[in-house]
Amino acid sequence: MIIRNGNLICKTLIILYLVTYFIPSFYSIDRIGNQWLYLSIISLISISFILFYSPIHKQIKSIAKRKSIIIYFIFILWGLFSILYSYNKAEALVTFNQYFTVFVSFFIINILLIPLKNPTKFLLSILMVSLFLEVLASIIPIFNDIEKGVLKYRSRNYAGVAANVNITAFSLLYKTPILLYFFSTERRVLIKVLYLIFFTLILLAISVLGTRSAFICVGVCFISFIIYIFQTNNKLSFKIKHILPIFGSILIIIFLSKIISTNETDIISRASTIRLDTKDGSVNQRLRYYKQGIDYFFKNPIIGSGIGNWKILSIKYDKNDIDGYIVPYHAHNDFIQLLVELGVFGLLLYSLFIFFSLKKLFSFSLFADKINYIYLGIAGIYFIDSMLNFPIARPISQLFLIFFISLISVYKTSTNEK
Repeated sequence: MIIRNGNLICKTLIILYLVTYFIPSFYSIDRIGNQWLYLSIISLISISFILFYSPIHKQIKSIAKRKSIIIYFIFILWGLFSILYSYNKAEALVTFNQYFTVFVSFFIINILLIPLKNPTKFLLSILMVSLFLEVLASIIPIFNDIEKGVLKYRSRNYAGVAANVNITAFSLLYKTPILLYFFSTERRVLIKVLYLIFFTLILLAISVLGTRSAFICVGVCFISFIIYIFQTNNKLSFKIKHILPIFGSILIIIFLSKIISTNETDIISRASTIRLDTKDGSVNQRLRYYKQGIDYFFKNPIIGSGIGNWKILSIKYDKNDIDGYIVPYHAHNDFIQLLVELGVFGLLLYSLFIFFSLKKLFSFSLFADKINYIYLGIAGIYFIDSMLNFPIARPISQLFLIFFISLISVYKTSTNEK
């Protein structure tokens, strides 16, 4: 079967994967189910196309031989095996299906990138478009409430495309280093100014969303950008021209948040509560979850509770602290979650997958390709999110990880990309 415009179809399918971010909730409290279903449908459509598009068949085997793919596949098999001893096999099947969907999507996207002439530029560009739409989804209701004088700090109305404000904040932050990269490489003044305004709007959304760990990641993002700028050009004028406007945007948002906020809810007040203090409800809750997870791991170090089953077994651990109907659905740390559900072998496999996926960042001598500093900033943000939240359970977070790792896998030196 002859397929014309195969490259265009590949690009379209990749873009359709990103549409996952914008799947409506259909009046459900959490749109996560709709997003998983959509990912599965797009994967089936993509597989049908790949089967009939012969120009990429020869290179599929080379992708299947990548260490990251092989390790991820073994990780999936280990999760499948864990269903046999899971306390709740129905929940295990549901969670396994999510992990498997991520694996299939990851494999397919790497295949769809094969015929593209400049996959790095394409991926960076569509991630930028996604970031722009995500910012609009959050910032428009924020501006509407500011205009009405009814701004509600950390309101779910500002969650945009995600299920809650924390997920939205990190989803924006994942892609912000890419925006800063585009800002630094753009020569047209007007476009540069638009990028700066765009960055300021992201900061405004994050300040209103009020996720404290996101404030830390803004710092990670800024530091990685400074290192990138210092390594890119030795001219002082170049450094000032790029660092000063970004730093100025951060200061503007700090002062603006003081003006638009209510009482104690400005960014400074919120950021000042960032400390390892068990008197803080959120911190105390996470530390309690970590302790419970580690305690269970030491009792079941090899096989764990079975994939997806910690949300059930953790109720026993947290029964004396459960408030109303709030149960410890996640360990709020992906690595502890993997330890308790899939044991030390499951965590080892996932860690090796991440290691071999990011290994290419360090393959260039002394970071000859300066964009690696930007990529490391993204990796740092995702790592912090994984340590404090549960991106492994969220389709949009996992989808970004897929795109990020794919971006690294296709990345060539900057001279080759131009």
